[in-house]
Amino acid sequence: MVNNINSLRLHNTQLALRTLRSANETNEDTSRTSRSSSLLVGGSLGASHANNKLSVLLEGLSRTNGTTKATTPQAAPKVADDVTSSDFMKALAAKLKASVNDPVSGQQSKAMLDALNKGTLSISDPTKGVSIDGWNPDDKTSKAAKPEKIEKDNWNDFLKDHLKRSDKGTFVRTPDGSYLDKPTGQNAFFGSLNGKYYYVTWPTDTTTTTKPVSA
Repeated sequence: MVNNINSLRLHNTQLALRTLRSANETNEDTSRTSRSSSLLVGGSLGASHANNKLSVLLEGLSRTNGTTKATTPQAAPKVADDVTSSDFMKALAAKLKASVNDPVSGQQSKAMLDALNKGTLSISDPTKGVSIDGWNPDDKTSKAAKPEKIEKDNWNDFLKDHLKRSDKGTFVRTPDGSYLDKPTGQNAFFGSLNGKYYYVTWPTDTTTTTKPVSA
């Protein structure tokens, strides 16, 4: 049973890796420089470099899933595997707080943290078919939201359906490095926390009028 799960995770990860590699090749041809960045790339600039970083991340997970033995998982990874848990929310909040002063990703991190505290940060895991509005477990006035069922999908198809692209096929990015979610028009982010992939969306800032930049 464990081997079957590992095989499925490996397959989904490899599909996502191929999609992002394809996007990276397109970006190499169409975009040489870009000022946009995101928390995911850890302070690096440029869309092509961002996709390279993401490809390395996915490739590492692919190798891990392919070689995982059928052993009892440790407590920490098991908790991180559930995006609806309070432990995941705590870890996410801690990660965002640690990045708010970063000169590159700070603006995006602050926006995501504000949305988390307001309950407007939506966190999705299509591989589990679940989505939930984030909350701050350390805030006594913040109540845990109820998870909602979404259509189960692999990361490859999910990202193709959700990440908006320009007419040239490159990802559309906002000035703070966020992606754009096609179905909702909201800001979007795809990242990893303790080895667990997640996709989040949050409302765009209506107080500013900035045009998205292709990356």
